[in-house]
Amino acid sequence: MSSGIANLAASGAPTTAATEAATEDPRPPLGLLEYLDPAEGKTVREKRESAFAAALLADRLGYRRLWLPEHHARGTPSTNPAQLAAVLGSHTGQIRIGTAVTLVRVRDPYQAAEDLVTAGSFCGERLDVGFGRGDVVGPCAEALDHLRKDDVGTDAAIGAVVSLLDYGCEWIDPLETPYQRWMHGSATRSAELAGRAGFYYCHALFFNPDLDACTRTLDAYRAAFPAGRTAVAIAVVANDDPRRAKEDSLRFGLRINCVGSAEQCADAIHRLRAMTGADEVIITEQSSDPEDHRGALTDIFAAVADGPRVKWGRADR
Repeated sequence: MSSGIANLAASGAPTTAATEAATEDPRPPLGLLEYLDPAEGKTVREKRESAFAAALLADRLGYRRLWLPEHHARGTPSTNPAQLAAVLGSHTGQIRIGTAVTLVRVRDPYQAAEDLVTAGSFCGERLDVGFGRGDVVGPCAEALDHLRKDDVGTDAAIGAVVSLLDYGCEWIDPLETPYQRWMHGSATRSAELAGRAGFYYCHALFFNPDLDACTRTLDAYRAAFPAGRTAVAIAVVANDDPRRAKEDSLRFGLRINCVGSAEQCADAIHRLRAMTGADEVIITEQSSDPEDHRGALTDIFAAVADGPRVKWGRADR
């Protein structure tokens, strides 16, 4: 088994690019990060019901990806993204389903692999396995301390999970279908590790909204893996009512990258792709009302599919 993520490319494990069809996806370059709801005043059940309805809508509309976060706190609707991926994989037919992220720093790699293999049974070739090198915070941090790994141990755990997914072991079956590997981060180290291991890379702009840093990080990734695929994740609030949009943008927990109408959010998405060279943009839409949220997802998708209203380029920063 590989000792770390950086050893995967040399270990004989199949690279991400080799595990997917070569045809270009004709759908708009737009994905959705769902089940990320930091709002107060709603139960976990309500958040999950709203996110589930939004996920099914995204599948019907034609979003490319649906990614699921991992958070450990009271009130969060997503504590185990692999478990949710299995549920959503069984209820969708077109959209890719992935973890954003699987926090191996505080997870046992064997159990994480088992969960992901189970998810793969329901997602088939639509599974995206996304890793993050971050940590948990808050009351759970001390409780999970016995699982916590340092950076070297975290990288080794990612390598172990991927090796188990590809080859299995005496008591874990490997994944039976191709899948995509993603690394999620907001700094150069994760991007360079992703490049060396042959993972795709997604940059979280809602954690670090510095666009210049984002561009430098993506360039570092491409230097390490020219054939790789890139995405940028942003938080948006789309509402034709400016007052309502502003109120929802002030919800605690995320840095909102765009507030405005669906057309304005679509313009921001096209501009971001042009200035960073990202292949896709992943949005988390943060309208507090479920009906507003679903309407925003519908209108943003339509506006992005219509194409940019202005021709943007890197020189426009």
